[in-house]
Amino acid sequence: MINKVRFIALFAVAAAMLFSCAVTNKNKQLSDDARRAFEMNDYQAALASYEQLIATGKGVTGDVWNKAGIAAWEVGQTEKAIDYLERAKKQNAADSKGLYTLAKAYRKIDNLSREIVNLRLCVELNESELLPQARATLFDAYVRSENWNQADSLWNTLTPQYQSDISFKTGYLKVNRRLKNDSKAELLAKEIFKVDKNNTEALEFLGEHYFNRADELYVNEMNAYEKNKTTRQYKQLTEALKKVNADYKASRDYFETLYKLKPDKKYARYLGNIYTRFENKQKADYWYNLAK
Repeated sequence: MINKVRFIALFAVAAAMLFSCAVTNKNKQLSDDARRAFEMNDYQAALASYEQLIATGKGVTGDVWNKAGIAAWEVGQTEKAIDYLERAKKQNAADSKGLYTLAKAYRKIDNLSREIVNLRLCVELNESELLPQARATLFDAYVRSENWNQADSLWNTLTPQYQSDISFKTGYLKVNRRLKNDSKAELLAKEIFKVDKNNTEALEFLGEHYFNRADELYVNEMNAYEKNKTTRQYKQLTEALKKVNADYKASRDYFETLYKLKPDKKYARYLGNIYTRFENKQKADYWYNLAK
């Protein structure tokens, strides 16, 4: 009887070992299949194999969650990608591609703060292949979130490819406008305008810049003349008014183009003020009416 019990026990142990080996072999096969599919960019097959591996509850390493998350993103399963990649992060297994993918997934669901967090982590890994793209995307995210100082400090780390791109250059113009770096903003706006005559950010900056410069000079010179109505002062006023009129005309052209692109009341108000300076009441009234 004792021998029979021992036999049954040994048989059970042997069966368990065989089952364990079978599971291990199956998991290894799933892992190998998933890896090969992932390396061949067959993300649908990779995700299927990774999810079978996950379902077994064995051999689910952080790398499995990371690659499963990337594969899920590539086949359009955003929520699943976020879930898997966050699991990889908890195990400190999310690589630069995983973090960059997670940032893209959060952008898709309009979670800007989490997008920025994961882009920062991606940049901090300093992985050469993804680093230029990650920095540029982080710069764009800073601009969208109105983190002007962070965007400004990141700009010089972008590659020439991104710095010369009109969309990124426009973002940098926004940064310099908000930080009141007018001289740098002027250079950027002119560079952008040469390439894109309908760039609203450049048009708006240049319109405001020339208007403010003309208005300041006009007011200063008129006040100076009122205080000292001499021949010399009048001559100085006459010379100043040539510059004033040139700047008002430049501003007018920019704002008229802007208004055609985007009929904003703000632009109409500027045009009303400009034509008031030109002493053209009819046109001034026309634009003021549009500004109401």
